[in-house]
Amino acid sequence: MVRDVNEVGEVSRDIVARLESGIVDLKLDPAEQWTLDPAGLRNAAWRFGFEVTPIAHVEGDARFPPDYSPARAHSSRAKAEPHKIGLGIMARAADAADIVEIATDYRGAFARIVVLLDGTADEAGGLAAQIPWIEVAHHPLAGDFAAQRNRLQDMMRTRWIMQIDTDERPDAALLDALGWLVAAADRDGLRSLGLPRRNLVDGVQSASYPDIQYRLNRSDIRFAGRVHERPVVPFVESSLALAGALEHRLDGERVRERTRIYEAMSTGAGRPEDETLLLAPSIPSQCHRPRSSARRACRA
Repeated sequence: MVRDVNEVGEVSRDIVARLESGIVDLKLDPAEQWTLDPAGLRNAAWRFGFEVTPIAHVEGDARFPPDYSPARAHSSRAKAEPHKIGLGIMARAADAADIVEIATDYRGAFARIVVLLDGTADEAGGLAAQIPWIEVAHHPLAGDFAAQRNRLQDMMRTRWIMQIDTDERPDAALLDALGWLVAAADRDGLRSLGLPRRNLVDGVQSASYPDIQYRLNRSDIRFAGRVHERPVVPFVESSLALAGALEHRLDGERVRERTRIYEAMSTGAGRPEDETLLLAPSIPSQCHRPRSSARRACRA
């Protein structure tokens, strides 16, 4: 937790210096301007490209608990690792151009790519003919985003799955980090990772950041919620993964339309406050926290 938002830059440099030293022990050597519990330190370490190992760990306990105790860990620079993560894409038939672009651009970045189309068998077949190296299935969305994500989870046949929509793209930093992130998650007993999403509305970065989305999940994770779906997982088995981001490309009219559509699907799901934040331009050096899921991203 940072004492003063104006000290964030200085605090970040101090955190990185401690991580580079190979050990962070806030019990024996507390920082003057900030503190982190074990889970918070892991968030910060991953954000700056480091892996951490607890100095002391009791078998069977969480390796990095969110318990507000001073963090104590060994640290080292993360190194790229191969992985077998699958990429799952929820899509509409109208999104064909984006699907082809994603399938082409990320062809070698994932173990397999699967599209679940809210469309007909003919539409799925036509799309599959354009990009035969991926799997294209179809099932009506029927106004239930969680059910569609769960279908996609079941189709992937990989241990870890990244799910994106057709207006989202993992950036280069996130792609480079995926292998060591899931390896670290497996060591720490994590099953669901929350990724920052950088919203670009009409080409301008929005104030809605980090807009955490839990899109990197083990295949056994289930989603709940017809709209604004979320993974069902114990908190201690989830973590933020701030190495890179999803880029979300929107236009202003689509943002306004989405509010109306979501409200029609489920009362209260329109979230007009989300629309306001998305349509506001980003303010440099300010941490926006629209929902509780993003709060811990602001700790470092």
